[in-house]
Amino acid sequence: MKSVYLVSLLAVATLSGLAGCGGSSSNDATADSYIQFYNGAAVSANTLLKAGDTNAGTATFGDVSTLSAFKPDTYTVELTDVATTDELLSDDVTLTKGDKTLLILTQTDEQYDYLNLSFKREQELEDKFNLYLVNLSDEYPQLDVHFAPENKPFSDAELVDSLSRHEISTVVTKDTGKFNIYLTLAGATTPLFVAEAVNFAYENTYVLIVRDKHGPLAQQLSLDLVLNSSSVEAYNHVDASAQFRVYNSLNQPVEVALDNSAVATLAAGELSSYIDGEKGDYSLSARDGADALLLNSALLSLAAGESKTVLLYADADANTEALSITEKDVPQVKQHDVSVANLVTDFEQLQVYFVRQNETIANAKNHIKNLKFKQQQYISLAKDYYAIALVHVAENGSTTLLDKTDSMMLTPGEHYTLLAEQDASAPSGYKLKLVN
Repeated sequence: MKSVYLVSLLAVATLSGLAGCGGSSSNDATADSYIQFYNGAAVSANTLLKAGDTNAGTATFGDVSTLSAFKPDTYTVELTDVATTDELLSDDVTLTKGDKTLLILTQTDEQYDYLNLSFKREQELEDKFNLYLVNLSDEYPQLDVHFAPENKPFSDAELVDSLSRHEISTVVTKDTGKFNIYLTLAGATTPLFVAEAVNFAYENTYVLIVRDKHGPLAQQLSLDLVLNSSSVEAYNHVDASAQFRVYNSLNQPVEVALDNSAVATLAAGELSSYIDGEKGDYSLSARDGADALLLNSALLSLAAGESKTVLLYADADANTEALSITEKDVPQVKQHDVSVANLVTDFEQLQVYFVRQNETIANAKNHIKNLKFKQQQYISLAKDYYAIALVHVAENGSTTLLDKTDSMMLTPGEHYTLLAEQDASAPSGYKLKLVN
């Protein structure tokens, strides 16, 4: 019943001459075959697709590259780690006139494979859409996929297909519109995943990919909807659990309450364990050791399947505020997505440099510049040793090194937050703190 295209390839040698992302072999006026790449390999980092001598876009885990146009031909296709230039796999792929080819990177342990799905890009679909289903889940290697019209329960759902791991379904054609999607174990009658009001609005071909989430919340699924854009539309289970943790950047201990119920007591500079919760809107409060109210009912919103870190800090007037950061749901193995937050009130903005062993601050490739007070930004770091430097640049151009860490390698699998803080005991009065 299934059309499956699977190639198992061992990781091969290093690729030289890596160029930038994006591009195509010709413009749409002369090219009439198309290629796109979805990264479904959790252990991979940012990965480049190259067809022949042309770069055709990059994608991190759970994301998709740009759609690139090529002349019909057979190309040597390579998938390469952007940071290290290591080649993950290589094979010859034929691009056919009028077809779109979606390459799906997969993995078993650390051996990379791919699925190859090709279909006509322009089809006569009057008020209908085509759909392919793909199962990449290790947690749920056998799944049934059910569709129901929007607002209809599982009892009204239709079994669309049954999928094994690394399997692509035959094409499904349905009327355009919104649907509820229910996933069950093979043959089961109780949904383990529900996505509501998934919109199939266009007369086009969609690919719906089931994958495991690998963030702080384990054993959850994501439904990734791929069309022709350079991003996926990801759906979480509507009743998935959520969680948050709290870091105390104040210079005193605090008791943290959620909806007026105490959930954590934190010393200065302490990060709490994760606190489980359901999706919803909550009030977050904090009191000092004398039970004086420091933070009164700050809004904390948790979406289904979401994990957050909340930072408690003082503003320039010593009032307590809270900054919430949504954590990435990727495994942090070959690269780390480090959240960097500026909690220093004394300067308009700061610079943060991640300096490798063969670099100085002046030529460091990885940095965040002009990070303003109570702002946060993510940076992706390839697996390597880094010394982290906190720098202030004055209006007259003078540069001050406020703090610098020893060279270190981040631990695979950990989710890090880097904080710039004021510290009266530090030589400069400021410090960097890395928490996880």
